[in-house]
Amino acid sequence: MATEEDREGVWNLLCKYFFRDEPLTNGSEPKEETNFGKEFLLSNIAHGTCFLAVVKDTNELVGVTVAGPKGPEEPEHLAKAAAEEGNTKWGRILKFLEKVERDADVYKRYNVTKVLHVIATCVEEKMRGKNIGARLYNAVNDIGKQMGFELQTADCTSFYSARIKDRLGWECVNVAYYKDYFDADGKQVFRPDPPHECCKTFAIRL
Repeated sequence: MATEEDREGVWNLLCKYFFRDEPLTNGSEPKEETNFGKEFLLSNIAHGTCFLAVVKDTNELVGVTVAGPKGPEEPEHLAKAAAEEGNTKWGRILKFLEKVERDADVYKRYNVTKVLHVIATCVEEKMRGKNIGARLYNAVNDIGKQMGFELQTADCTSFYSARIKDRLGWECVNVAYYKDYFDADGKQVFRPDPPHECCKTFAIRL
C-alpha cells in the first residue's frame, strides 16, 4: 500500500509512463503539455487505497495504481474542478470525465452509494506482460472489500486497460467514443492513435 512517503516516487512513475501512454493526454492538444493533476491524483494516497508494485530484491518501484472513494455527487465535483481549471488541457479532460461519470451513473445502475474508483494505473515498460496491472487491480479490490465499499469502478481510456478489466470479469457499463466528443466549436477534442477509440467504464461488485 502506498503511503505519504511514496508521493514523489508515485508521481515520478506516473509522469514517466502513465501520462505518456494515456490516450486523453497524448491524444489532445497541446501535445507537449503533460504531467498535470498532481494533487488530484496523489491526494488519494491518504485514503489507503493506492498500491505499489516493487521488485522484491531491490525495492525498485515498477508499478502503481491510484484509487479513491467517490459517491453520487462525483459528477458535481468533476464539474466544479473543470470550471475552476477552465479551458486548459486538464480542464477539458475533467469535463470529459464528468460526462463519462454522468452517463455511466453506476450509483443508480447498481443501487450503491459507496464506490471505490481506480483513477490511474501504470507499469514500467520493462515489466509489462507480467500480470502486474491485474495484481494491482486485485489489491484495490481486496482493500475495497475490507473497507466496506460496495462497488469498484474504472474509466478505461486505454484499449489495453479495458482489455485487462474485461479479462478479470468486470462489467462494461458505458462506452464513450472519442470521435463523438466535441468542444463548443464543434472540434473533436481527443484524437489518440489506434487502437484507442473510446473510454469504457467498468464496474465490479465487492
